[in-house]
Order: sequence, then C-alpha cells, then structure tokens
Amino acid sequence: MSKIISLIEIIDLLKQEIVTVNGDIKNIKVNGIASLDNMDLNKLDWVNPSALNKQTRAEQTNSSAIITDASVSYTEIMQQKGIVQIVVKSPRNAIAMIGNHFFINTYKAYIHPTSIISNKAQIDKTVYIGPNAIIGKCIIGRNSIIHNSVTIENDVIIGDNVIIYSGSVLGTVGLGCYRDEIGNLFTFPHLGRLIIEDNVVIGANCSIARGSLSDTFIGQGTKINALCFIAHNCKLEENVLITGSTMLNGSVSIGRNSTIYSQVIIREQTKIGDNVIIGMGSVVLGDIPSNEVWVGNPAKFLKKR
Repeated sequence: MSKIISLIEIIDLLKQEIVTVNGDIKNIKVNGIASLDNMDLNKLDWVNPSALNKQTRAEQTNSSAIITDASVSYTEIMQQKGIVQIVVKSPRNAIAMIGNHFFINTYKAYIHPTSIISNKAQIDKTVYIGPNAIIGKCIIGRNSIIHNSVTIENDVIIGDNVIIYSGSVLGTVGLGCYRDEIGNLFTFPHLGRLIIEDNVVIGANCSIARGSLSDTFIGQGTKINALCFIAHNCKLEENVLITGSTMLNGSVSIGRNSTIYSQVIIREQTKIGDNVIIGMGSVVLGDIPSNEVWVGNPAKFLKKR
C-alpha cells in the first residue's frame, strides 16, 4: 500500500529549508511525489528551478500541494484551486529529502540465510545483507545495505550508511602484472586494503580492487554508478560522482566534488583535481588541474568552471 503522509509531517521535515507556506495545509495528505505525467491530487508536485515556465507550471498543477522556489508567486489562480505552495530554498533538495525520508524502500537489519559470511567478519548489527552475498574477513559499518550476490573479499573496510548494489565485487586482486627480461608475465602482490568511507553508494556489477602495497580509497559521500571498474591504489576524495561504465586504471586519484561521466577511461597514475568535470566517452591520458572541464578522445581542456 502507498504511504499516506500529511503536509504537516513534510513541513516539519523541511523546516530548515522552508521560506514560507501559502494556503491551508490542514487535512492535506499525499501518497507520493508527482512526475510530469502524473500530477494528480494525491501527489506532491514540485517545480524544477531551471524550468523556463515555472509560474505557468505551478498554476497548471493538478496536485493539492506544490514545492517551488521564491520566484514563483502565489497567484489568484492557485488560491482558487486550493493549491498549497511550499516555498523552499532549493526545490530539488527538498524533494530529495522528502523522497528519501518518506517514500523509498527501507531495509531492516537482516542477514539472508543463503549468504556466506566469514566468522572473522565484523558486521554491525544494523546491517542488511541480501541473498547469495559472499562476505570475507572485512568490516561493515552501521546501517549499510549489501544487496544480493555482492562479493566482499578480505581486508575491505566499509563505513556507515554505505549501499552496495547487486553483483558488485569489492576487494579483488588487481591484475598488476609485470614482465621479466624475456617477456614472461608475473602478478604483483596485492597486500593493501580497500577502504570505503561513510555514505558511499556503489552501483550494480562494479569491480573495485584492493591496493597492491598501499590502499584503494573511496571517500565519504562518493557515488559510483553501475558497471564501473576501479583498479588497485586508486584514491577518490569525498563526494566524487562517477556515472556508468567508467574505468579508472591503477593509481588514479580523483579530487573532491569532481564528476566523471559515463564511459570515461582514465590512464594509470593520472591525477584529477578538485571540482573537475570529465565529459562522457572521454579518454584521459594526463593530469587535469582543479576547476576545469575536459572532453574528448584524447580528452582536452574545454573551459574553466
């Protein structure tokens, strides 16, 4: 069944974000967040701050309540329709807060009986582990969610509120090959760890290697989409965003608040600064300073941020 949430509860959640509330909030309840093709009476609507027709969009809503920024006026049309307008500092942030707090699926502490877990694993009692997961000698922090068929190898440290989606493999031994004088291939030992800090999300079917001699590091708040490969010794600072099917080769470093779009390949030993954007499909062959946008194959400077 759909959750039924009163506007009073929503306003209480958003109190630090709210600028003003227009209209009568009594007895108004919603069961979800409106999309462009579903703005019915029982959905909480919102106006994207980047929309060109914000005022018209607000006046034409079919919802009983709408979240806007301060540039949208509470007009007579909205009053006559009985629309409640909740004016906030950032509608996008407000909707994310509401969705995450009231409407997403939640996972209670649980370990599925089909999972295989090392007796040396240190798993907080609040962790959820889904079917067919394989958990080695590792540490998993509070309120983390490990979805089905995830493999976590030995020497992986996972912080609090981390989400690992289905099929990902964490802490693998990277390829790390080297050749002798006649060309024979040998593997380099992987003795480091994989450290994942708090509030990280790792999408489905990702592969992240442990370090060779130093550690692989995924910083706090970083979000990694599905089908990404992160090789040994990579270091991602806090709040890095990496979208799908991207490959970071060995010892790549990514500065804080940087965004790497889909299907990017970054050469080993490359250093990416803070607040960088790399466009989708780019092949990065050299270092990128902070606060720049690079695109292309090979990637080239586009503009300053």
